[in-house]
Amino acid sequence: MLRRLVIDVGPLRDSRPFRDVFVARTVSVFGIGMLVVALPVQVYGLTGSTVHVGGVSAAEGFALLAGFLWGGVLADRHDRRRLMLRARAAAGAGFVLLALNAFLPSPSLTALYALAAWDGLMTGVSITALLAATPALVAPDKLVAAGALNALTVRLGSMASPALGGLVVSAFGVGWNYAAAAAGTLGTLGLLTGLPQLKPAASEPNVNPLRSVWDGFRFVASHRVVGSLMLLGLLFMVAGGIPVLMPAFASRSLDGGATTVGLLFAAPACGAVLASLTSGWAGRARTPGLALLVASVSGFAALACLGLARHPALAVAILFVYGFVQSVEEILRYGLIQSHTPDSHLGRVNALWSAQETGGGAVGALGAGALGRFLAPGAAIVLYGTVSAVLALALALTLTGLRTATLRPEPEPG
Repeated sequence: MLRRLVIDVGPLRDSRPFRDVFVARTVSVFGIGMLVVALPVQVYGLTGSTVHVGGVSAAEGFALLAGFLWGGVLADRHDRRRLMLRARAAAGAGFVLLALNAFLPSPSLTALYALAAWDGLMTGVSITALLAATPALVAPDKLVAAGALNALTVRLGSMASPALGGLVVSAFGVGWNYAAAAAGTLGTLGLLTGLPQLKPAASEPNVNPLRSVWDGFRFVASHRVVGSLMLLGLLFMVAGGIPVLMPAFASRSLDGGATTVGLLFAAPACGAVLASLTSGWAGRARTPGLALLVASVSGFAALACLGLARHPALAVAILFVYGFVQSVEEILRYGLIQSHTPDSHLGRVNALWSAQETGGGAVGALGAGALGRFLAPGAAIVLYGTVSAVLALALALTLTGLRTATLRPEPEPG
């Protein structure tokens, strides 16, 4: 039973190309995490303005969304290996320019805006190409395992890389932070160079990019499994705003301070790491679609219970459970999307999924902030969780295609 539970490292053991991509992705995650710390610190140090800090973050965020969509079109037209190489090289060059700018006697604020947007754009292209290439690097029955390994890397990287970036900034300054990120990013090019050609099985015609993106939307809307997964993702966009309520919830409902807020933010990530480490069963699930729906309903129900908690330890435990089941849902959703999407559409579908994941937090944050003006934070969380759980249950009852979906799908009619 222990072997069935422990995360399946088969993709790393059996596929050298996937192993190379995995190492390159891990380094990239740490580079992005270090950038997340260095840019706000430098911008605030130069301007003393939170408006500029928010502006630089927004520039990077909007460019990331554009990179996802543009990268999706490119990944369905061109060799995905070459696309990853070019995007990673361009991102590394951006880090080099950030380092050079930081070492100037008077660093340029305009350059920080431009280079933050450049990094977001190239990161979006690179991530989309990598996701589209993964099904060609591992066996079909190892897609869920590959998703679990990638999820584990992202979770651990998001926990450790900001701390590492903060230490580098404190000890050596932001310039050396950028230099370390540049060295790591450019150092992964050798790994990516050794990959085989990863051309789409059926290259998309060179039509207008906007029309190409629209064709991706039409595919998602018409596919009973992929479309259902995207629809379910809309609920997680709403739940993505819950962290906005955490400081007020800790203060007014739990009588806690900054330490309590930190524990509330850390608990879901810890639960997600445990879910990844014990995901060995997921690749062998006979009804992964049903398991995904059960995890979704359970996660939203846990959020509803969170709003009723009045002790920090109970709230942390509930958020740990929420992070666990949310990660299970994410791992299963990744495997189902990759296995049910034809190679000719993998770029655009992964782009839309990544854009939904990235933009979801911002959309949810706006809704949570507005709701928090009219309700107590605990009541707002209960309402969020209850409505989301009811909607997820309704989807579970109506989306027959998703409920019966497997990781070895039959071709769609037509």
